[in-house]
Amino acid sequence: MRFKVGDKIKFLNESGGGFVSKIISPSMVEVDIQDGFSIPYSTSELLLVEDQGTASRFFDEDFGEKPDSVEEVEEAASFSPEVSTELFKRQSMDLKKGLYLAFVPQDQKWLMTGLIDVYILNHSDYRILFSLFLNQENKNINKEFDLIEKNNKFLIDSIDRDDLNQWTQGHLQALFVPLEAQKIIAPLNKKYQIKGAKFYQESHYKHIDLLEANALTVEMIAMDYQEMISKADPIAEKDKVIAEEPKASIKKQKGLIESHTTAPLEAEVDLHISALNDDYGHLKPFEILDEQLSYFNKAVENAMLHQYTKVIFIHGIGNGTLKKKLKDELRDYQEISVRDASFQHYGYGAIEVSFSYK
Repeated sequence: MRFKVGDKIKFLNESGGGFVSKIISPSMVEVDIQDGFSIPYSTSELLLVEDQGTASRFFDEDFGEKPDSVEEVEEAASFSPEVSTELFKRQSMDLKKGLYLAFVPQDQKWLMTGLIDVYILNHSDYRILFSLFLNQENKNINKEFDLIEKNNKFLIDSIDRDDLNQWTQGHLQALFVPLEAQKIIAPLNKKYQIKGAKFYQESHYKHIDLLEANALTVEMIAMDYQEMISKADPIAEKDKVIAEEPKASIKKQKGLIESHTTAPLEAEVDLHISALNDDYGHLKPFEILDEQLSYFNKAVENAMLHQYTKVIFIHGIGNGTLKKKLKDELRDYQEISVRDASFQHYGYGAIEVSFSYK
């Protein structure tokens, strides 16, 4: 269904609704809801409420005020050939220095259709020798190995969407080759897992400057973390007294989830934006939501990597949008179960995520 700015809509999969305030793409719009937030939604999740039509008899919620200057916004958002390129270019994602797996739709106007190019992104100051394996039927199959120059990209394959499931689990090995030998970086041996549902949600595709395109990216390693590990060289340290600052060395190697540990293999993660970003005053509501979901997904994946059994995620009360999004993100994980956290400790403001491992 084609929506336009100012349309009154009803959410199909949750209560409430609002008004369309921005056209992001033909299949994605921004919706202003009653409490003043603007949140991106897929058009497949929305139902148009006609003011005089049949649908209005079934929905009597007060969705707030209709956006001002609708005609002007509609005119600016119209999909004419002259402006369509900019409309489909999403906000650029700032990548940390590191190594990434990237999935780039060949048709940048329709991100949910067509072939996908798979890249390795080397966003670092090192040349990198890599070997990528895909896990298929409990076998590690080597897909590609080569050298990527610093701050560059390497095309692995162009695949059909029906083959995306073959890329959800794999293994990446990498050797970092500095231009000068003063600093040697520890090799990478990383097992990864991608939730398949991410490929079918436009909100996960961000504009990546290195690719000059919208892409879904998966971080393999952050360089600051890899360099930190390299500082604790076991060969250089073997002659030192074992008791010399052992705790400091261990602390430097902690992963994301370990900084939230509350008990052995258990953690508590506060997703309030004030806990994630000290400088959040300039962020728009949808940017806040995006940052919260990004940190949530990294925490879940890191918890699984380190075999955690339980993580509490504090989402706050609010209007329930963040809580719903968190549960949606976990829906396709067979090894994860979700329930409301202890009411005595968190009220209605947290969920408990439990992990089981075969």
